[in-house]
Formats: sequence, C-alpha cells, structure tokens
Amino acid sequence: MDYQNTELHFLERDCALQFGEKKGAKIFRRAAKLYAELSVTTDYKNSPLLERQLKMLVYPVIAYYKTLLAEGVREPEAVAFVRAAAEKAAKNSGDILHAQTRKHFPFYAFRRNIKNFMAYKFPAGAWVCTPPKAGRGKVGFQVKECLYYTITRKFGCPELCAVFCDYEDTAFRGLAPKIVGGRKGELATGHDVCDFFFRKGK
Repeated sequence: MDYQNTELHFLERDCALQFGEKKGAKIFRRAAKLYAELSVTTDYKNSPLLERQLKMLVYPVIAYYKTLLAEGVREPEAVAFVRAAAEKAAKNSGDILHAQTRKHFPFYAFRRNIKNFMAYKFPAGAWVCTPPKAGRGKVGFQVKECLYYTITRKFGCPELCAVFCDYEDTAFRGLAPKIVGGRKGELATGHDVCDFFFRKGK
C-alpha cells in the first residue's frame, strides 16, 4: 500500500518541506507503515466503494495524524498539519469535479443523477442517507450515519471528523458555478444529521 496511490500522494514531499528532510522522511515512513497496516487488516465488506474511500483518503489521513502524535507533535498542531494536507487533497478533488462538470452542464442533469452521486460519495453500509428530495432549483438529502464520524471515533480521533467535513465542503466547490453545494449542519458539531443541499448556481 503506497501513499502515491492515494489522495495524499504529495505527502512525502510535503513532510520533507514541513519538518526537514531527515525528520520528514521518518514521519512519512512511519505513516506509510501504519497506512499499510490499516489497509490490509480491514474487512471492506465486499464493497469496492468503501475500500476506495478508506484507502484513498480516510486511512492516509488517520495514519498521518496518528504518526504526528506518536512523534511528539501536540494535538492542535497535528490537526492543523492534517487539515492542510486534507485541504490540498480536496482542492485536487474539486478540480476533477470541475473538469467533469462541463461548461454547459445543467443543474437538472445533476439533480436527475443525484442517486448515483450519493451512491458513489456515500456508499451504503458505511453511510445511511435519506432519499433525496428535489424542489425548484434545489435538491437535498440527510446523512444519518457517517463513515467519517464512525471511524474517527473508532480510532480515538473524533477531532478529525471536522477535517473530513471540511474536505467535502472544499471538494464540492468544484461543482461551482453551475451547482452550489452546502450543508446546514453536521454530526461532527452535535447535529442529529448532516443536512446536504445542492442548488442551481449561475
């Protein structure tokens, strides 16, 4: 399992820039080892989408964070480092979404395919979502059980849940300006659900 094949493919270089070549290399090697351990010991429940989410983003982030703490970085600083890495990954993801959203991509096409979008981003088993509701120029759904919320608590790092929430917010900006996405509340901040909405943009 290699970080080069994840959304944090830039981490080795960034660790060297952030911590210096020697310490950065040590942090990266330790994170890569933990990432590999998490990847090969997980039951993905025969879900390729769940496996993709965990291997591409969730485990790389958690492994990096756990490594920083183990190397003596204080929690607030460790969260900040991880947040910066996740934001960088999210901008890359947003660029891909933007490229896929063609110049004349209409909102109604997105609304018509919202179930496919939800199945890809929030696969059943790891996520529990309400059926989407569409109105004039708007479509929304609620997440009642969230992979990020569940797994960050499983690994004793609930403070990372908000990092993943911010990742999604940043990535969804790639749909703009044709489609504007947002969330009215999230499980990470004490709400009962994550309340997603997407509306027609310019």
